[in-house]
Order: sequence, then structure tokens, then C-alpha cells
Amino acid sequence: MVTLIDIYSIALLLVSLTMFVIRYLREEPPVLPYLVIACTCAVGNFLGEQGGGLGAFILLLAATFLFMGCIFYPHLRQLSERKADTPNG
Repeated sequence: MVTLIDIYSIALLLVSLTMFVIRYLREEPPVLPYLVIACTCAVGNFLGEQGGGLGAFILLLAATFLFMGCIFYPHLRQLSERKADTPNG
């Protein structure tokens, strides 16, 4: 039986792996956050199948925030580097 947690964990895994491959082709991304996201999706999916719906939801929510951090952090880092390069900053 396919549950909402199954669909969410597989979708998050596929999106994060796709973003990793795209970033890998353009630059040198850190591997560890994406590995943590993949492991968290696997554990969350396992917990969802074993009846731990709340624990699975919390793990997948944490993986989502880590994924959002992986997406937005390079842009924030570039903005802070630009601001530091200005003579007034």
C-alpha cells in the first residue's frame, strides 16, 4: 500500500538527487548534506511503513529544511561575499 509518506520521501529524494547532479555539473557541492537527506528519506520511509507516522513526518520535515538550506545557502553566501567586497561593507 502506498502512503503519503512513501510519496513524499521518494519525491524529496528524487528532487534532492536531481539538484545534486545539477550542482555537481556546474560547481563542486558538498556531498554530506545530500547524503544526510537520502538517509533521512530512507529512515522516514521505513518508519512510515512500520506505523511511526509522526516520527516519519518529523524526519521528512527536517530533511526538507536541510534541502532548502542546500538550495538557498550558495545564493546567500554569494550575496554576503559581494557585500563584503564593497568598500562600505
